[in-house]
Amino acid sequence: MKKIKATLSPEQIHCLKNQTFSDNEPGTLLKDFSTLLDFIGSTGIPVSGKNHLIAIKLLPQLNQLMSIPLDVKLKRPQQKSFPRINALYLLLRASGLTQITLEKKETKLMLDNKALTDWASLNPTERYFALFHAWWLRGSAEIIGERDYYNGLYDCLYFFQNALNDGFSLKEKPHDFDYLRYRPGFHNLALMELFGFIRIEQDAALSGENWPIVNITPTTWGRALLNLFSKHLTSFDEHVNDQSDYDLIELWDSELKTYIPALEKNLKEPEIEEIQHSSYVFKVSLGSAYRKIAAPGTTSLEALAGSILSAFNFDNDHLYEFIYKNRYGITERVVHPYVESDELCTTDCVIGELPIYKGMELTFHFDFGDDWRFQLIVESIESKDTSCSGPTVIEQHGKPPEQYPDWNE
Repeated sequence: MKKIKATLSPEQIHCLKNQTFSDNEPGTLLKDFSTLLDFIGSTGIPVSGKNHLIAIKLLPQLNQLMSIPLDVKLKRPQQKSFPRINALYLLLRASGLTQITLEKKETKLMLDNKALTDWASLNPTERYFALFHAWWLRGSAEIIGERDYYNGLYDCLYFFQNALNDGFSLKEKPHDFDYLRYRPGFHNLALMELFGFIRIEQDAALSGENWPIVNITPTTWGRALLNLFSKHLTSFDEHVNDQSDYDLIELWDSELKTYIPALEKNLKEPEIEEIQHSSYVFKVSLGSAYRKIAAPGTTSLEALAGSILSAFNFDNDHLYEFIYKNRYGITERVVHPYVESDELCTTDCVIGELPIYKGMELTFHFDFGDDWRFQLIVESIESKDTSCSGPTVIEQHGKPPEQYPDWNE
């Protein structure tokens, strides 16, 4: 990112100190986010199997509940066809207020009651910045099923500082619409609008797009808060490589609270509920063959890896990793002890420490050269002690492929 020396003007300091936070100020973020929470409700909503996006059949209804609904004329619009819904969904998952569950073979997005109670204890100012933190820490486009080329908030800061000095008119440059699609991306543009950093003018008569943008104008609040954000990053730039985003957020919050004293509490990150005393059944598939493996929660992933390979008559002679999506919808890996990585090692992680739920899918990636990928599905979780001391094959179907076939044959 281009370094920009940022200082706060007296007008921006005044804006920070006097900004109010409500359903419609500085943007419609809190109102629309609350609408989404109410829409999910206590029963949850169905989501897609792969990326866990909102079921297509629900999108038109949810769109009409938004502060600014879009007139989408597509016959089968997807979630990304509604940038504001897409943006709110990203914040929802990144906040940790939801979790994925499987009910009667239907994948659902459910509200986490414990996290929701913590959310309810926050005032509007604290809720606003809790969502800002979630965007900063975990605003990955992977959550909404897209490739994560850039860091969402940092990329928006770059766009704000380098493209919006005098506003951004698509009346004059209609071809720039495709530029916005990729950088900062429609979902990030919608987030900037929801947070009140920009105002977007629409004119359906001038564009055939679902989101007929003709003008983007930075707001006084956007200039003030993002200038403070930029000033903060510049001040600690020499330490960025030694500090995590969590360290930077702590420093940012301490400065922000001098201007906004109503910001006292942050949303707590949900704790992983360890269920090591439970027993798990995994259906492990490779090609047309599959095995069912039962294992107690105290089983290390190293032991599970060995059991999988043995069940499919594979030699344990290569590196491997387990790949899964965490509760935020972001990919995580647990790797072989010989893999050079900052990620968790299979010898140091047991099954019960993972954020596992019934129906969850994981990938066991073995031999990075031949690239074998075993698909694991969590078939059941029994919350009781098990007499099984380690992973055990309880069912097997089909002949597995040969690890080292004779290619001459």
